Amino acid sequence: MNNNNQKELTDSHSPYLLYKSDISYFSGKIEAYLKYKGIPYQAQDIDYFNLNEIAHATGVKKVPAIKTHDNLWLYDSTPMMQWFETRYPQVPILPQDPALRFLTLLLEDYGDEWLWRPAMWWRWVPKASRLSVGWGLGDSLFNRFIARPVGWYFGFRQLHEWLWHDGVDKSNVDTVRDMLFREFEFLEPLLEQQPYLMGSHPSAADFGFFASMFRHFGNDPVSAEVMRRQAPNTYEWTARLWNAKPHKLASQQHWAEPAAEFWQPLFRRITEDYLPYLHANAQAWQQDKKQFSYCGKTLALKNTKTTHYRVYCLEVLQQEYAKLDNTAKQRLESWFGNDGLQKQLQGQVIESGLAQELILPRNPATNPPAKPSLKTLLF
Repeated sequence: MNNNNQKELTDSHSPYLLYKSDISYFSGKIEAYLKYKGIPYQAQDIDYFNLNEIAHATGVKKVPAIKTHDNLWLYDSTPMMQWFETRYPQVPILPQDPALRFLTLLLEDYGDEWLWRPAMWWRWVPKASRLSVGWGLGDSLFNRFIARPVGWYFGFRQLHEWLWHDGVDKSNVDTVRDMLFREFEFLEPLLEQQPYLMGSHPSAADFGFFASMFRHFGNDPVSAEVMRRQAPNTYEWTARLWNAKPHKLASQQHWAEPAAEFWQPLFRRITEDYLPYLHANAQAWQQDKKQFSYCGKTLALKNTKTTHYRVYCLEVLQQEYAKLDNTAKQRLESWFGNDGLQKQLQGQVIESGLAQELILPRNPATNPPAKPSLKTLLF
């Protein structure tokens, strides 16, 4: 009997019911993780009715969400993976080395949040992708008589909600599009050298990048063809991660230090674009601003939306960085250079207030979420 099967027999929460959508950014991330770890689950595609069940149980009408065998709930991909890691510790997705562990957490967060915007561009700006994905979602949620108009509306809504009303305009639209190519410049030489981002085995960093690279860039019709032609190592990695099994890999994990030169442009994006954006977002949230303008090294956004969750992202990164000893911090600075991380992650921590809400699992019977609004339930 293997370790995962033994754990399954003693896990009172299993089997798990995963509510997901095959076009969902984070559904692909968590499903790849569950498959890799051998965690017993059944997948359920979303429809209008189970989306409302999720909203009543968690307070948010979003997938992925997981219902346990004993009627508890898990949501938000990063806390979900962290919760599962405590129950299924075999083949961990975080290195034990403190500096590499922090780098892995940082890369997961960057992949989750910074690549969201180009993922929105490549899905909703090209008409072929917008209609294909919109109609597909309409078919999955509603009957065929209204699927096409619902799909058209959803594509129109996403295009405006997450691009034109979220800081993207004529001045930066090409830059947002080309953010994908900047990631290929990092991923292609890395994945030529090693099978996964941090070394021999999948890590949290892989799953963070996988969210956009698999369900968006790797599957949507326009960007998938771009990836096949311009980033074959990355395209191959998405299939490798989707089909990863511990028994196929070496018995010992090897985590590699980021010494190659191709890491440097990524590190500069993190310290000069992504982390300053998180700070600007947190300050706007603290000042109760619904939107804010931001100017990084390579991307400027006018009137982009203030996102409460990304206040939490920065808060967690600052807390994790503060836990490191001086040796680990010095190693990180030797990789990033110019005290970039120290400048961005030390100092005031703006508390988001979300940490308590993201303690898992949630029991709706004893800890009910805020009641979703009628608008949330309907739309």
